[in-house]
Amino acid sequence: MKLYEVLERLDRLAPFESAESWDNVGLMFGDPMQEIGSVVVALDPFIEVIEYAKDHSFDLIISHHPLFFKPLNNINLSMPLGRKISMLAEFHIALVSMHTNLDISKGGVADTLAQVLGLREVEDHGLMRVGLVESPCRLDEWVRSLPFEHARIVDSNKEVRRVGLCPGSGMDLWADALRTGCDTFVTGDVRYHSAVDAWEAGLNVVDLGHSETEVLVVEPLVDMLIRVLDGVGVYAFEQRPLIRYIRIQEKETQN
Repeated sequence: MKLYEVLERLDRLAPFESAESWDNVGLMFGDPMQEIGSVVVALDPFIEVIEYAKDHSFDLIISHHPLFFKPLNNINLSMPLGRKISMLAEFHIALVSMHTNLDISKGGVADTLAQVLGLREVEDHGLMRVGLVESPCRLDEWVRSLPFEHARIVDSNKEVRRVGLCPGSGMDLWADALRTGCDTFVTGDVRYHSAVDAWEAGLNVVDLGHSETEVLVVEPLVDMLIRVLDGVGVYAFEQRPLIRYIRIQEKETQN
């Protein structure tokens, strides 16, 4: 299958034109006439992903995050971005990104996160999904029931019933969640002053991490691509967490 044919099928799966205006999706690097026999799917186009693709003879990397967002003024080979472009060219590996178009598409990142959170009666609000928890409960109780290793929470003393979510860095949507009747909003990259605004407005906030709320889509995307890319091998890259949490100091226990 030619790369342009892969792009056509990806476009039907998650239309590139549906991406946000500030985003950069579609072909990042490559020749549309290149023959594609194998694909690796990753959250980020890290250097180690490109090296993995080279070592395993993959023709194409499909990443969630773009290689770059804005037009390039130069390509400095001493910098990580320039090095990645050089590696893609040297190893004849194409790169395609599916970012906010995959966030909002059916079965994409937002839908996957809603499923993992166990929400029901899920509503589509573009980049945001809104749904109900199975049983109303305290915020800390609900968060501890989620299949995530870490979380940061802002507790507005509201019982969790109706949850809004935006994978990645979606804190700009907290007011939209509040307007749709949500008591809780889930995203990543929560900034302090935005958290203060949400808390004073009476909204719980849960920060599960940027990559943690998005990497969930890699395996489902692989399954979708296997169905639409006939004869092309599709595999997932197991990405290690970029940001790790460590305990700095243990508090002394009193006898």
